[in-house]
Amino acid sequence: MRLLTLFIVLLLTPLFGKGIEADYKVSYGIFGRVGTAKATMEYNETDYRITIEGRATGLASTLSGGRIERYESIGRVVNGRFVPYLFIKIRRNKNKESVKKFTFDHYRKKVKIEKRNYKHGKLVAVGRSELPYYAPDDLLTLYFNLRKELPSLDGSQRFYAVGGDRKSGAVDIIIPEGEELKRLKKLLKVDGLYLIVVIHQKIFASKEGRLYVVLDEDGIAKRALLKDVIMFGDIRGKLVRKEIYE
Repeated sequence: MRLLTLFIVLLLTPLFGKGIEADYKVSYGIFGRVGTAKATMEYNETDYRITIEGRATGLASTLSGGRIERYESIGRVVNGRFVPYLFIKIRRNKNKESVKKFTFDHYRKKVKIEKRNYKHGKLVAVGRSELPYYAPDDLLTLYFNLRKELPSLDGSQRFYAVGGDRKSGAVDIIIPEGEELKRLKKLLKVDGLYLIVVIHQKIFASKEGRLYVVLDEDGIAKRALLKDVIMFGDIRGKLVRKEIYE
């Protein structure tokens, strides 16, 4: 289930409206459809909120105890850029819940972590620590903020975000070209802007170690593919509904 939701996080891409709702379905190789996710984003001149909620379906839901995962980023809009002050991860099934909050101190360049675990609705553990690195973004804001970078992005570029590489927050964005681009177009068979995303986490370990994303005319990911993931095969994501509103 964690793989499902993180995969959906990486489907988020730059948007140009005042808000968005987008629904995705995710399938794992021979297992077929195993989950759905809903992404929403709202912002005005000063504030923003981005939320993703992923749910297992069918057999995957039964095996995971009705697992639900939610990612949320809350912050300010500064000079047209989303600046997070709180990034939240919530994992929940019928018996347990884990809430992890990342609080950004951009002035001191630090990120503090608070984790709370619940069992049958009761708080059982609290932990506080500090992230071993500072990053100006979380995974959600990174992809929205990329809208300013895409026109000038050439080849490969490294960014840093909470939720990327566990030691540094590194995330690589690559623009495929030449034969690689031709191969991807034959593989995904859809028009759009092709990107390759690498977040350097073992959970995304695959034979090629890369997530392929295709953006539509609104800058929203409409297809994604992670090939040859151990025990799962190809993982595919598909946009099934979108709404952009002012």
